[in-house]
Amino acid sequence: MAPKLNQDQTATYGPRIAELHYSGNWSVNQIVDYSGFFIDQTDCVKYDSPQNFTSTAYLDQSGVLHGTYNGVATPIQMSRDFVMVPNEPFLVVRCTLTNPSTTTSYNWNVLDQVHLNNTQQSSGTNVAGSYDSTRNAMFADMTASGQYVVFLGAVQPASSYQVGNDGDCTATETTASAWCQFDANGTLADNSSLSTPNMDLGFQNAVAIAPGSTQTLYYYLGIGATMAAAQSASDTARAQSGAYWFNTTATDYSNWLNSGKTISTTDSGVNTAYLRNLVVIKNAQNPGNGLFPAATNPGSYGYKAWVRDSSFDAMALDAAGHYAEAEQYWEWMAANQLSNGTWETTYDLWTGAYISFVQPEYDSLGEFLVGVYHHYELTGDSSFLQSIWPAVENAANFLMSNIATNGLGPADASIWEQNQAYWTFTQATDVAGLRGAAHLALDEGQPSLADSWNGAASTVLSAVQRSYSWSPPGEYNGTTGHYDQGVTPTGSPDTTIDSSSDELIALGDLNASSARAAKQISIVEQALTHETWGIARYMGDTYYYTSPYSPAGNEAGSAEPMWPNMTMLVALYEVYTGQMSNALSRLQWYASVSGVGYMPPGEAVSWQTDQPIVSTMSEPFTAATFVMTALAYTGQYDPRVYPTGANASAYPTIAATTNPATDSPKWRSIPFYDGNPAGSLSGSQMTDIKRVYASNDSNNIYLTIDNASGSMPTYRALLTDPWAR
Repeated sequence: MAPKLNQDQTATYGPRIAELHYSGNWSVNQIVDYSGFFIDQTDCVKYDSPQNFTSTAYLDQSGVLHGTYNGVATPIQMSRDFVMVPNEPFLVVRCTLTNPSTTTSYNWNVLDQVHLNNTQQSSGTNVAGSYDSTRNAMFADMTASGQYVVFLGAVQPASSYQVGNDGDCTATETTASAWCQFDANGTLADNSSLSTPNMDLGFQNAVAIAPGSTQTLYYYLGIGATMAAAQSASDTARAQSGAYWFNTTATDYSNWLNSGKTISTTDSGVNTAYLRNLVVIKNAQNPGNGLFPAATNPGSYGYKAWVRDSSFDAMALDAAGHYAEAEQYWEWMAANQLSNGTWETTYDLWTGAYISFVQPEYDSLGEFLVGVYHHYELTGDSSFLQSIWPAVENAANFLMSNIATNGLGPADASIWEQNQAYWTFTQATDVAGLRGAAHLALDEGQPSLADSWNGAASTVLSAVQRSYSWSPPGEYNGTTGHYDQGVTPTGSPDTTIDSSSDELIALGDLNASSARAAKQISIVEQALTHETWGIARYMGDTYYYTSPYSPAGNEAGSAEPMWPNMTMLVALYEVYTGQMSNALSRLQWYASVSGVGYMPPGEAVSWQTDQPIVSTMSEPFTAATFVMTALAYTGQYDPRVYPTGANASAYPTIAATTNPATDSPKWRSIPFYDGNPAGSLSGSQMTDIKRVYASNDSNNIYLTIDNASGSMPTYRALLTDPWAR
């Protein structure tokens, strides 16, 4: 965490590790803060109030959390970088001190300190602290409070150490706080044993930094369920150099990333952002239950995990080939499904317990079905499908059984959580979800269920395509040509231009090549574009501006801040329609408005400053949309779900001739069927079906086929074959 997580906060602490959680009890934070403090002994200047620093931090593709102190003119460049070593119960910190001067040496003083969070401090329960000279480590035993043993070790010999009482700031006291002694004396009292409810542990190192040189210090912070476990983990940590643990972590991350899909575009920033966004999603996931937080910054949304957001995070991991992490989340959803087939809106990240919030949000049903469908298609894991099949049935049956009399899926409060309505976004997930469930039903050998769910998807899609001026109204605005934000529960169309309606195209409900799709995107771009490539949520959006619900007040500086996940929906349309240059420009825009080190933005980006909204960054959901779009751009993923069977009809008269070019416009009023986007087995565009039109009279069936190449030199020869009719 930084000194300030949003503009409404007061800077109490400096840049720090603010939380340490353990799988024995995920919800309890075991520390108050783990921080670095500094004194310039040469010039007698203290830098031990780091809340006065601004700072930057980012997580790179090697698993290194880079932290840099900024904002205060210091003669030494200071950074603290961290690795949470995979499969080990400790993190390692690298404190790098660089002297840019070519003439002056500096004597620099460093304090590395952790302040323990004793949950029973108010009741007077003590923490037992001790220094182990053999291990060059200190141990804080909090088991009397039902907690664990936290340890702090120095890789290099320390100048001094302190097991201190954080509540005692009298520096002359032997057991006083490490920080208070450091601030007053520049050294620590070497107190080796203490029992106190409020404990800190600290190491002090004094180093001389020659002109143009760098000094590097390493420390490690870890946790164990018992003293023996903590000591064993400390032995593991100290058995290797600090550089070894950084290199080991980099190897593990490289192996993980390479086990999935990587991208290679002409833009190095996009390529780097892809890797780091994946790493952020990976690290944001609770490894115990598989949930993802709404944001890595808990300042606004706390530790809520939205089922919708987490579903997209899991979809991105599946799309990128990281199936184990995605599967853990899908299994969590199956295990926590309500008896009626739905889910609550939000759950606690640490415990998985239900948290009351705006509900219902039924888009999670469609997303679950789409996610499970793609996971199965990508992995072919039949045992996974069999285990999760009951949850698939329950979710699909709920959607099918609750189609309203207007033909739309059930009303809910998603996606923007403002009121209940038949939101077009949710309808898009209903259609794709039911289609995905139908595919899974065929795989499970249940064709009748597949027909039922596919038919239900057609019912909802037909209602979506119905004009808003009909009775009952549909979602299609026949006046402007866009898809409305939704239909109110009382049956009135909400004609707001809303970019979330583009989900119809992203999931394949609406053919990207159709005139309706083109018009939808055109209207969204005209109404909601800012800064050339960024797309806002909907017209007049005041969230992050003047809305009373804005997490940290006016962060955007104007209405209609740009939402990267909505921008990625337009980029997907551009991929589908071959507008690859535009799609790349939107991916580049995403990289350009990301945080330092290409960290995922929050929900929105200010078009006044092109800066991401800090109060909700980094958002894994936003990262997920970028990852999926980047994979689609590079031809490695298609999020669309096609129907298991299609039904369409029309009753016009077509005067067919032997000249297809002349006849083609006549078929525009006839429903058509898409060909397989993967193309034909021959690999030739000549045999790739783009679309098929079907019609009949009393004696014949007529097929008009558009192929991908636009020509078919041998078509006349085919007519000599009676089976070609």
